[in-house]
Amino acid sequence: MNTMNHDRIIRVFSARACAEPLREAAVLFEQNTGTHVEISVCNRHCASPVAEEAVEGGGHADFLVEIAEEGIHDLAIAGAEYLLDDGEVRGIVKKGERRTIACRESAIVVPAGNPAGITTLKDMARPGVKVAISVMDCLKGLWEDLSGRAGLIEPIRRNITFKANGCVAIVEAVVEGKIDCAFGWSSFAHLAPGRIEVVKLPPAYCIYRGTCIGLLKFSKNPAEAVKFMDFLTTAESKQCYRKYGWVI
Repeated sequence: MNTMNHDRIIRVFSARACAEPLREAAVLFEQNTGTHVEISVCNRHCASPVAEEAVEGGGHADFLVEIAEEGIHDLAIAGAEYLLDDGEVRGIVKKGERRTIACRESAIVVPAGNPAGITTLKDMARPGVKVAISVMDCLKGLWEDLSGRAGLIEPIRRNITFKANGCVAIVEAVVEGKIDCAFGWSSFAHLAPGRIEVVKLPPAYCIYRGTCIGLLKFSKNPAEAVKFMDFLTTAESKQCYRKYGWVI
């Protein structure tokens, strides 16, 4: 086992819902290399454990804003590839320096016990069913992709009663019973064990989005950062993600 060298530090910024497997993988990397991985988790108001609903004029501040404002990290992990596409265009993420670690699978998220009996996308279109969607970050636009595959955009849109600021707010809205169901990821089960249930979808109605890591343009330790990116794509690291419900 290598001795920890705290003079060699890699600073990683992570979306909150992606942090748990990252922490476990970082421990393995530190044990293998002696390089310390310092993880910062998104702490915007939308990442707080409250069912925050988007309001008029809101929903625009994605996690890239916080990364750019701090300007101290080497790497960033997002729950969807398009976020790092945006990061490249906005001059935050270095072009060509990204890795996809694993994917998350779309699912329906319901309160424990599933009181409304939601088992299919068609159930989400039933009159009176209250549906939640996220208007930002990894879940943005997911409801349309899934509803479109099922030919249910119009009836499901009529049932959307809660527009959340991100995935943490979606989970809390489900926990608090503000809605009957929400569009989310199967891996959300680890965010609120015993308080929510995940309803898996048939393969024809599944969407997969990549959990990806990118090198930031203002990285102060790019060589070591690239080594950590490469490590996260190894079988050893991916097992940490599989444990939390990611698809490998």
